[in-house]
Amino acid sequence: MIRHYYLIYKILLEYEKGQESPWYAWLNSMPRYYSNAASMTSFCFTCLPALMRKLAMEERSILKKNHLAIMNTPYLSDETKRSAALWTFAHQIVYTRAFEADDGSGDLRIVPMGDYFNHGTEADVSFAYDEEGNYWAQTIRDVPAGSPLRIQYADPTNPSFLFARYGFLDESSPATFCKIFPPQVNRDMVELGYAQNRMLFYKDTGDVSQEVWDILLYQWLTSSNVADRRILMEAHNRGDVERKMALHESYYPKTSSLLEEHLNTFMEQLDRLGGKADGKDPMEHPRLPLILSHNEFVRRTFLMVRNRYFGY
Repeated sequence: MIRHYYLIYKILLEYEKGQESPWYAWLNSMPRYYSNAASMTSFCFTCLPALMRKLAMEERSILKKNHLAIMNTPYLSDETKRSAALWTFAHQIVYTRAFEADDGSGDLRIVPMGDYFNHGTEADVSFAYDEEGNYWAQTIRDVPAGSPLRIQYADPTNPSFLFARYGFLDESSPATFCKIFPPQVNRDMVELGYAQNRMLFYKDTGDVSQEVWDILLYQWLTSSNVADRRILMEAHNRGDVERKMALHESYYPKTSSLLEEHLNTFMEQLDRLGGKADGKDPMEHPRLPLILSHNEFVRRTFLMVRNRYFGY
């Protein structure tokens, strides 16, 4: 977070210079309205499913911590420090437009004009810095005239993070985290692949990643057959795919039942969350429509999985 703080500080210093800043035109072109978690109302948080709510609360916490840091920063005017709109504006610029340099320096950088690229599940552009610190961007595929130039802001299989940080719903995301949250994630589960970028439901096909099946099997065996759980881990660690698949086939009625229960339970939660928004004024909570679109995107993915494996 310290890297972001220094950029926020720089933005505010340049803003105070007004038209004397060489970055005045760029700063003046920045949006003032955002739909990300840092801009949501408290009520909006109550309409978010668990993972999205957790991500949103983390983003809000970062905003508050940056505000406290700015309040104790020298060289800024008291007027700037007291202006919630101004330091929030600087925070939003940094957290939605800064990216880590790929030169091994660990630097976090904003490149005016270079920060105008859109996000895409598949990038059209790569960028790099030369020895003098100049920023170079070039296309890596043929791009039709009139099409946007896109880079990847973050993992495209994590649309919830993209929404929380950047404030948009990427419906081109090929998959989303399955939303399975065990009470405790132990070392075995990590070795089996418990991670948000691996425990995936695929949007267009309804397929479930192998890691999801492995975790479901591990959970079932933990409560029913510890000996077979040990065999599962031994087969996994040895790369014995045949033995591992034999266990999956043997316990498929149990793991598929766990999957079906999870799908239905989570979709019921989404229905309840959607009901909270009924009758709410979108002028008072302007991010609600996007939140509901996010929830519906997740719901459609879950429905696709249920239809793929259970036929309804």
